[in-house]
Parts: sequence; structure tokens; C-alpha cells
Amino acid sequence: MKCAMCGRTPDQIPEYINLAKESDYQSADAAVRYEEGTYHPAYDKFICTDCYVKAGQPLMADVYELYVRQKGSVN
Repeated sequence: MKCAMCGRTPDQIPEYINLAKESDYQSADAAVRYEEGTYHPAYDKFICTDCYVKAGQPLMADVYELYVRQKGSVN
């Protein structure tokens, strides 16, 4: 699992590390799976908050389109 824009994994992003600790998730990955609105399980991708803001806070349809372009269609 990694940010679709910057390529960082949740355990490299302080926001998700802290969320995991504060919310008793076993890992930063789990925090993203359960809390991050841009996470898509079929693609196992998300967009971290920094990248989401830099991208102009795109609509989820645009976020998912990015995932499709990066990986191909989900079957």
C-alpha cells in the first residue's frame, strides 16, 4: 500500500503513524484502511493528506481514475 502520488507508505507518514497509536490500530496501514477516505481496497492505494491538498482536493471519481490509470481495470 502506498500513496498514489508521492509513493510513500503509511509507515513513512507521521499522520498515519500517530493515528495508529492514538486509535489503537496495529499499524499505520490499518489506520489508512479504516480511516482514510481516499483508500481503495481493490487498488490498495490512497492519497496522503499532503498530496490530496496539493492536488486541489480532487473528487473521489478523479482519485479512482488515477488509480485505474496506474494499475489498469479491476476485475
